[in-house]
Parts: sequence; structure tokens; C-alpha cells
Amino acid sequence: MQYTQMMTIAPTKLIRTWGSLDKVFIQNQVLQISGWTASINAGSLESFKVTCAGKELTEFEMALEIKSPDVVEVYPNLEYAQKARFRIRVPLGKEDPQEIRDCLIAVTPLFKEGWGGSLLRLVEPSLPIPSLEQGELLAWIGAGADEYFTITSIEFLGYFLHKANLLPTDSVLDIGCGMGRMAYSLAYYLAPTARYEGFDIMEELIEWAKTNISSRFPNFNFQQVDIYNQLYNPKGTLPAIEFVFPYDDESFDFAFLGSVFTHIPACEVRHYLEEIYRVLKRGGRCFCTVFIYNQESAKLIAQGKSSAELVYQIDDYFATSVDMPEYFTGFQEDLLMEWIRDRGFTVQGKYYGSWCGRSEHTSYQDILIIQKD
Repeated sequence: MQYTQMMTIAPTKLIRTWGSLDKVFIQNQVLQISGWTASINAGSLESFKVTCAGKELTEFEMALEIKSPDVVEVYPNLEYAQKARFRIRVPLGKEDPQEIRDCLIAVTPLFKEGWGGSLLRLVEPSLPIPSLEQGELLAWIGAGADEYFTITSIEFLGYFLHKANLLPTDSVLDIGCGMGRMAYSLAYYLAPTARYEGFDIMEELIEWAKTNISSRFPNFNFQQVDIYNQLYNPKGTLPAIEFVFPYDDESFDFAFLGSVFTHIPACEVRHYLEEIYRVLKRGGRCFCTVFIYNQESAKLIAQGKSSAELVYQIDDYFATSVDMPEYFTGFQEDLLMEWIRDRGFTVQGKYYGSWCGRSEHTSYQDILIIQKD
């Protein structure tokens, strides 16, 4: 495959694309990037925008339309899936390799009429990740292996950027932050002047985040709150419906809840929505994952295809267990939308997940993006 020089085009709109960066490494003073990307109906790929730590790399060579039978097998309906793979080579100066390391690489595919979602990867990150020795702690955040920690972190950073328009200067609140799995990639994206606050009910997880992330990024703050939860903090002293977020009104541009609404009852969801509204600035966005119970998911649950069998209705929510409702909880879609609207939010995005056995999905859990009016 012959390499061609970078093309300069002016895309005008965002195009829905799929893809990933498989390898990013430095060899012989050259940054080597390989991966794949394709769209449904945007035509063939024409070029890329490549950035490292927010700085655009303008001089590179690329090889496009490399045969990709592996992509066709998984995504047979994508246009040009049969030639979706690419390689990029960025020649580096003598001082560049050190600057390229320990940073976030973003490769944005450019088509004739627009640009696709950026493909993200960390290059030789120096931040530690939980090792297998922390396997028990990883299990509490739904991660069975240490490498899954970074994979999920990068996946959701992509959602934050492409679906919720997260900016490097935004102030961020991470509700139920755990060990800092989302903070891990955010540390490489947010500006040093940006504010990050995270809280969780499990002290061991917070201590790991403080030791390993705050020590390197002082603008990242973590704290433990002693909220009662039968599953995660049975010795907690504070009822969740009485908990006031320890932040001033209108403090944040962006709030995130990953797998929080999937472990609490409806009354706590409604209270958290009120607190989120209070601490968000006007126009602020909230990104949350949830199990949405609707006609489609109910049908798939009845067919035994769901990994979260929400078969018990408890008051105004569904659960997988009567004895331990917090194990998995879900909510009737129309009711959930009503709670969101009644508290002053507008739904900006809704993306269904694979949890109930869907073949077409965005992530594992359903995703909602809501905005403070």
C-alpha cells in the first residue's frame, strides 16, 4: 500500500461513524497509528485530523482503503467496510517523541461532506491503573480485568466528546466516581485549569483515586460520602434522599453518572436529579447511564435475552431482586422522562444499550443526555 500526503478539506457537518485505533506507538522517530473507520452513507474516507494533547499534527502520511474482512464480518452494513482499515505515519523531530508520550491521541476521520467521531487512544500513559491485586475493588465497579479499566474510560470519553460536547475547559462532576475510571481519561483531556470533582460511597475506591490520580493532577478532587446503600455501603449513616451534594449552586458545566441510576430506587433518582439541576450551570449537561424499561426491553427480558432480568416491580421501579433491589434497578421510560422534564431538564440524547439483548446498540447500558433549561 502506497502512502499519500495529507489532504486538506473543509468538512461541514458531523457524520455518524464507527471505528477504533488498534495500535499507536513510536518507532524510529515515527508515530505509527493504525485502525479502522467507516460510515453508513457518507462515502469513502478522504483524510484525517490528528491531534496530540490538543495540538494538531499537520504533517503526516496515510494509507487508506486497506482491505478489512474482519470489519465486514462484524459490521456488514457499513458502507466501505470492506476497505475500512488505515495507517498513519507522523514523522517526529528530535524533541517530539517525549512530547507525544503520555498524552491523548485523537484521530478524526474526514469525509467529503463532514467529519466523523474522533478515535481516541492514550500513548504510553504514566498514570497507574488498578492491577489484578485490586481485583476485588475492580469487581465493585463492574470491571473484571485491569485493562478493561482503560478501555471503558476511553470509550466513555468518546461519548462525552461526541454526544455531550464536553470541552477541555468544562468543570466536571463525577457522581459515583468509584476508583476514578472516568477521571483516568479525563485527566488527559481536561485543561489543567479545569475543575474535576468526584464522590463515591465506597472509601476504598476513593482512597485509590486520591493516591493515584490526585497526586498527579491536583485539579482532580475525590471525596467519600457516607450514604447508605444496601449493596455498596450497608453501614452508611445518611439516607440518599437526604443527601445534599457538597457543592455550590451552578458550579458545573457537566455532570456524569455511570451505573448509579442502575443501583438505586426511583425516589433516590428523583432526588439526585434535583441536586444535579441545582449544581449545574444554566445550559449544563448531564450524562447518565440507566436501564430503561419499555416495550422492547420488556419483550427481550421475557425471552430470557437480558443480562439484567428486571422482572420484579417495586412501587414505581423494576428490580432483579426483591431482597436486594439495589443489585439492578430500571425505570419505565415514560415515567423517567416525566421525572426529568418535571425537574427542569430537556432530553438532548437517548441511546439504547445491549443489556436487554438488543442487536443494535451504543453501549451496554442505556445512555441519556439531559440539559438544564
